[in-house]
Amino acid sequence: MELRVVILLVMIFMVQQTTGSWWYLGVLGTSGSLSRDTRQISPVEDNENCDDSPYLEPRQRELCSKEKKLIDVIGAGASMGIEECKYQFSGRRWNCTTFNRTDVFGNVIKIKSRETAYIYAISSAGVMYSVTRACAQGTLVGCGCDDSVRSKETNGKFEWGGCSENLQYGSKFAEEFVDVKEKDVNEAGLMNLWNNKAGRLVTKKQVDLVCKCHGVSGSCSVKICWRRLRSFRQIGTALKEKFDGASLMKINKRRSKLRPISKDMKRPTRKDLVYLEDSPDFCEPNSKFGSLGTKGRECKKDSYGLDGCNLMCCGRGYYTIVKEFTEDCDCKFFWCCQVECKKCRHVKELHYCN
Repeated sequence: MELRVVILLVMIFMVQQTTGSWWYLGVLGTSGSLSRDTRQISPVEDNENCDDSPYLEPRQRELCSKEKKLIDVIGAGASMGIEECKYQFSGRRWNCTTFNRTDVFGNVIKIKSRETAYIYAISSAGVMYSVTRACAQGTLVGCGCDDSVRSKETNGKFEWGGCSENLQYGSKFAEEFVDVKEKDVNEAGLMNLWNNKAGRLVTKKQVDLVCKCHGVSGSCSVKICWRRLRSFRQIGTALKEKFDGASLMKINKRRSKLRPISKDMKRPTRKDLVYLEDSPDFCEPNSKFGSLGTKGRECKKDSYGLDGCNLMCCGRGYYTIVKEFTEDCDCKFFWCCQVECKKCRHVKELHYCN
């Protein structure tokens, strides 16, 4: 057997043994896979398909193979989750570190902490969001708009029309796809299933009523409305708030259920995030916990928050670099069609952790 074939088989075996390996579809599709607001779908990989993808479980392959474009949509959803996680935690010691390998999030995912809770919730939300939006846009032909909303009472304020996004379909698909690897008989599985569902429930709440007026001379004699998901940034922010208020739980082994660590604690709702282990401080490099440490991280000198140099640098102090930047300024538009700008220089102090 050729060496090249042996290496390929070993790589596929390693991928299949990796926990949460479907996230790697998001890494494959990160470069140019989607734009922030329009969420355009593009192929994960030219030769990638559901049937032979080593990143998917058998049941995931079965779900994915229902439509040719589903693997691209799922990859875009995974990429959305990764991108949003990085944005939301960019000012924290743990900044949603990812690696260009099949386990994506590294060893942090092995800790049953708040960080793991957020990763699962935002990933589940990303798949739901991507599938729901793709259905409404016609990217997927096996689903479409949610016509059931047209039976809901409007009290004469507007008429249902347009394409209301099918949240129920997107949520159901994400549940079947994302939850498939988790077992509800162990504490890690129970925690992950809880947070997966929380991600979907929070997404369901982030919906706007979008309306368009119709009438003579701009009047609004008829208002046509439909339901549309808010930006994924708003969903990521809502889940970030859940992260800060996450509940520490323990397992009731007799009933295979999670419950608050103390009887005096309020039981979290299904839209809240839960965790089972305290987080490391992420101050120093530690491969066991997936921590890269904060040495060399940029911080804010005058901030008293988690992004401030005092907290970010864990008391080790920081150093300052003065940099000169050049950017366009005083831009003017000339008809037609040219923009001319001056070049402005300014000096900025940047602070980095020791």
